[in-house]
Order: sequence, then structure tokens, then C-alpha cells
Amino acid sequence: MATASSWKMVQENQIKLSISEARKLLQSALLAVGYNDDDADTISAHLMDAQLRGYGPTGLARALTIAQRVGQNPVGRADMIMTRETTASAQLDAKGAIGYLAAYHATDLAVKKAKAGGVGIVGVSNTFFAGMLSYYAEMCTRQDLVVMIAASAGPWVAPYGSYTPRFGTNPFCIAFPSGSRQPIIWDIGTSKIIHAQVKLAQLMGEELPEETAYDKEGEVTRDPFKAMEGAMAVWGGHKGSGLAVAIQLLGTLAGAPAHTGDTEGWGLLVIAMDPEMFRPIDEFKKEVDDYSQTIRSSQPLKGHGPTRMPFDRSWEIREKTREGGFVQVETSVVDGLNNLISRNKK
Repeated sequence: MATASSWKMVQENQIKLSISEARKLLQSALLAVGYNDDDADTISAHLMDAQLRGYGPTGLARALTIAQRVGQNPVGRADMIMTRETTASAQLDAKGAIGYLAAYHATDLAVKKAKAGGVGIVGVSNTFFAGMLSYYAEMCTRQDLVVMIAASAGPWVAPYGSYTPRFGTNPFCIAFPSGSRQPIIWDIGTSKIIHAQVKLAQLMGEELPEETAYDKEGEVTRDPFKAMEGAMAVWGGHKGSGLAVAIQLLGTLAGAPAHTGDTEGWGLLVIAMDPEMFRPIDEFKKEVDDYSQTIRSSQPLKGHGPTRMPFDRSWEIREKTREGGFVQVETSVVDGLNNLISRNKK
């Protein structure tokens, strides 16, 4: 799967910002867009976590595409409503609020229900841009819960063997608590590149990685504008394509339409589970730790690095970045955020 490190943008000059400076820049930009203090804090915490983990397009740069999407009238957390609720479940109509807010609220509610009764299932409709599902998964694993999260999105990705966009980048995440601070989290998108990369490439005037998108005639393209007129390529062949279809329908289960809007009307489903329903939590976490060690001790093939568990790399990068105390951000991104703040002060 192509990543931010595989495309030209990372070759730009970068600015070194302290973590506190970067967080302040993010919050100022989100306040300039029109979010209140609490909502700006929730969104910036998520974007900052992405930056700390080395995911530039979903870090500080994402604030630029958020600003482009919401204009000056963002919908806040206070606008969301609960349409139905039981002791174990709930359905939230986000009323157009960004997923960074809607998914955070849904996960917090799922955690409370799971801790109270063993299972918490929360569906969200009418949202967009939820970011990294692993961020919400950590909210659950910190409370010793297992969680599955699925999110549908706009029709940008073509089924395997096609170039007609039919489903979203549709991420899926499964997470487990462990006996150490580090959880086991598998968080994938079902397209070869994510929407944030395409939008950022448009803003920065960059090309996409090879073999990741098609134009409207079905020809492979690296032009991000032609890709949005055509389709992104699905990840994982027919298996990834099938998973993407299933996630689109899980979004429908959560309350969203199967045919979502391009940048609105998306769905998200959070299923949090307490292992104590089945066995003592410490016993379960020991099994997770023992099995994780078994995987990590696997002998690598020639030319391959050490065998890792899901989330190992993200955890290591974040820990090292925190120890260093700073992040490196593309100059054009920092300039764009400062310009956004300046424009909205006038």
C-alpha cells in the first residue's frame, strides 16, 4: 500500500516545530475555521496523534482539507442527536458534523455501555472525515476493551477489475488490549491510497504514487484531479474489494445510506466488547502478550526486517517523536495553516 513516504511531497523543505507549537498551530487553524474551543481541541488532538505517528497527510495537513470542506460554518458536537438507544446500543445522527467529533463521541458512548453491560454498539450516520480508526480503538483498549470499527465513505474507489467508483476508502479496525501499555491494533484502509493523500496532492500540486488511481476513461493516472474524476484503486484484489463492500454495508447498518454522498452522509459503526464476559481480563491479556511474542519471534525471510505485530511501528514512531519533542512538517503545510489563520483574522 502506498504511503506518504512514497510520494514527492515529503521531499519538500520541512520545518521543525515543537509538539506544543504544532498543537497550537492546529488549534488556531481550527478556531479560525469556526470550531469552538472544545471541538477544536478534540480534532487537533487526533490530527496531532497522526503527525506524531508519521502520517503527514492525516496530520497537520488535514486541517487544510477540513477548512476547504467545511468553509466557515462547521457543524459541532452539540448539533448531533441520538435517534435511538438501548442499554447496549445507540444510533447518532451527526447532522453533518465531521467524523473526528462524531466518532469520538460514538466511541466514548460505546466504551461506557461496554463497561456497564459487556457490549457497546454505536452507529453514526450523516458524517464525514473520521481520520484514523486506531485513534478511537486506543480509547477502548485503554479501558481493557476489545473493539471493531468500520467506516463507510464517498464513492471514490472502484471494485476490483473495474474503474467505476462504487465505494469509499472504507477503513476497518480491530484492537485488543495487552498486558503492556501497547495495544494490538490492526487498522487498514481498503484502497491503495487514502482520500487525504489525494486531496493533499491536489492542494500541493503533487502526483500520486504509481498504480493507485484511474481516470474517467479507465487509464492509470497519477494526476489527483483526474483520480477524483475517475476512481482510486482498491487494495487487496478481489478480497479487499469484498471487504470494502462489506464495510459499506456496515455503514448502512449504522444508519447511513449505502449510496453515500461524495463528502457527506457517511456511516461509522463501533462495537466495543469487554473480555470479562468470557474470561478474566488479566488471563486474556496474558494470552495476547504471549501470542504477540510468538509472532514477533518469527524468522524473517531474506530481505525482510523483523516480524512485527500490528501497531508496533506506529507505537515506536510516536514514542520516539514524543521523546524528541518535535515534529517535522512540510513548509507549504505550515504556510497554508498560517495563511488560513491570517485570512480569518481580517
